[in-house]
Amino acid sequence: MELLKVDNLNPYMDDLIELLCDAVDSGAPIGFLPPMSDSEAKAYWLSINDDLQANSRQVLLVREDDKVVGSVQIGMSPKANALHRCDVEKLMVHTQARENGLGGILMQGVERVAASMQRQLLILEVRSDDIAHDMYVNMGYIPFGEVPGYTRSANGMLHNSTFFYKEIEPTHEVFS
Repeated sequence: MELLKVDNLNPYMDDLIELLCDAVDSGAPIGFLPPMSDSEAKAYWLSINDDLQANSRQVLLVREDDKVVGSVQIGMSPKANALHRCDVEKLMVHTQARENGLGGILMQGVERVAASMQRQLLILEVRSDDIAHDMYVNMGYIPFGEVPGYTRSANGMLHNSTFFYKEIEPTHEVFS
């Protein structure tokens, strides 16, 4: 298993397309509804690569056997009064690699990268009935609100979402 902070998604594009399609088609609450086409997934990743090139986003990947099996993003706030915080977004683990602790490994990577970038506050949102909810609680993330009917699943059902934060200590670690 290899955890990478990447500066260009192009070398991983095929794996990322498969990862996103797998996540969406298996019902992961990450902002898309199934079915997801390869072309839609590719367009999404190309837009994320643009954000990566503009330094408004960081992307971490987990690879096993030279294949991307997990990903998470860190959205960097451009606001002058918010340079101390970031948003954790789109945590995905391939269905064939789940229940091996990869979500936790990705989140530990998020904390290390954010701390190395002098970010002190992490914010995230997760569907309240999602399995990741308990992972965040167990990792010390503090819930600060639940919004009813915040997201909609493919069957039209509305789901509550919980918002979390975690304060971290900035470091001078170089994470690459």
